[in-house]
Amino acid sequence: MSFDIFPLHIFPQGSLSSSIITTVWVGVFVIAYFNLRLGWVLSGLVVPGYVVPLLILNPWSAGVIIVESIVTYFIVWLFSEYLSRWGPWCNFFGRDRFLAIVLASVLVRIIFDAWLLPMIGEFVVNRYHLQFDYRNQLHSFGPIIIALIANQFWKTGLLRGLIPLFTALALTYVIVRFGLMELTNFSISNLGYVYEDLAVSILSAPKAYIILIVTAFVASRMNLHYSWDFNGILIPALLALQWYQPYKILTSFIEAFIILLIAHWVLATPLFKSVTMEGARKLLLFFNISFIYKIALSYFLLWYMPTIKITDYYAFGYLLSTLMAIKMYDKQIAIRMTRIILQISLTGVALASVLGFAMTMIPSFWYPTLSTQNKTIAQVKSLPQTELMKLIHQDRIFLYQGRIPNSFVAPIPQEIESFQNGLKTLLVYRQTREQALLQQAANHFAQVNYQTLLVQQRYVYLREKPPRRNWGIYVLDLEADNRLLVEVPAPLDEWGTMEVGAIMFTQMAGHALAIAGSARGANHNGLSDMLLNYHSVFQTFHQILAHQNAVQIRAYTSKSRRIISETIQNQRD
Repeated sequence: MSFDIFPLHIFPQGSLSSSIITTVWVGVFVIAYFNLRLGWVLSGLVVPGYVVPLLILNPWSAGVIIVESIVTYFIVWLFSEYLSRWGPWCNFFGRDRFLAIVLASVLVRIIFDAWLLPMIGEFVVNRYHLQFDYRNQLHSFGPIIIALIANQFWKTGLLRGLIPLFTALALTYVIVRFGLMELTNFSISNLGYVYEDLAVSILSAPKAYIILIVTAFVASRMNLHYSWDFNGILIPALLALQWYQPYKILTSFIEAFIILLIAHWVLATPLFKSVTMEGARKLLLFFNISFIYKIALSYFLLWYMPTIKITDYYAFGYLLSTLMAIKMYDKQIAIRMTRIILQISLTGVALASVLGFAMTMIPSFWYPTLSTQNKTIAQVKSLPQTELMKLIHQDRIFLYQGRIPNSFVAPIPQEIESFQNGLKTLLVYRQTREQALLQQAANHFAQVNYQTLLVQQRYVYLREKPPRRNWGIYVLDLEADNRLLVEVPAPLDEWGTMEVGAIMFTQMAGHALAIAGSARGANHNGLSDMLLNYHSVFQTFHQILAHQNAVQIRAYTSKSRRIISETIQNQRD
């Protein structure tokens, strides 16, 4: 019998065991400690816990965040403190300053992530012949994290602000990396799994940023004219992002009210009646209640509803429900605050939707490169006599390139969109059989370096052209009567799965076949694992073609057998 108690299985699997919420929880403790002991500013609460996972998985992106935050700070400082002497505006203050920081951060991210950093990365790689995935390394994360860091600099000045920032990051890193990850079941293995879709790239969700900015502006005006207070203009702005998923708004307010009720009860106990609970202490109390609630909810859902996604029942964001509960407690305006947040967020969504629709009318001359690509005519190669199984067997040779370390190149949002458009056009072609649609789909696939083959006048076969980025092979049966999607997510790790998947696809007349093109552990950051990386061509194919009728072909490996054996042995002990 083993007496080794580590790792401690504290955090629920599938939720807090690999969530940014857990690292934010640690970061809030660190920020609160330095505020109480050294008087450092109680701001940027999310920053340490949000950036530390990036330091572990993708340190280049963490560095980009710091640089973009500094640039954002200097831009707003220049307009507020210097150019205001000659301009028709005064120094920025309060909510107006923070709104200016948010606007500047979005502008900086667009310039850096979409143009400057890719240009620098391409130049350095070509000039010095380096193996560096600059497209997926040199970009920032998070819709508001840069604005929060820049705002933190404002309160103390840049040089003085860097010391608390790096100190909090360093201490949080040590606790997470050498504490939680070594002594508990907490783990961080994949950026696409840890961070939400909205956080990954500003180019992947432009509508969300329009909603965020418009709602923040509306909130600042309402605060100015009617003194509506909701603990920051970002709270209604962030909730506005969830009006397309209303249940997240409901879960956010439910969690806020639960935190409020429990905090009322706790603060009324004799233990806390004689204690001053303000500032960082109150924040820690409310956020710990929120964290304990999430743990309890996670275990409840694991026991009674194990098939659902646990994080769907959490409040949106990391501190949003906590900040709402604190303001409700301080002002004793729970119902009124709920009403004004919903009112402002809904108004912001409506205005942002109108603005976004109007922006679609802007001519496409803003994107000359993309327009040129769309005019490229790709050749649809017909193979009437070639057997599908033989073609898959031939292309298997090229798949072995996916075992080379760090050979998988993650697609950027524009490439994902082009592949999506190609698949959607292909599905329309499947119904109408208009050759123009097949040609249009082939043009979309050509933009992401895919060749379109028409095999036996029945199968549309998609494979990469050199240089390959190990995105996989995809097949669509134009004559299938069912919607079966056969997926092979790990053909280079699990022997025989590729052949079995191809045979099952042909024998069962499946609708589509997806074969991953990389080994799960090829990239050190986990992006090559198609079972975890949601920002991939493989997952895009799954999202469009898996109509609740998908089967994955898997096989036992030495590693999986060892894990199963250890699990069974631990249960016996």
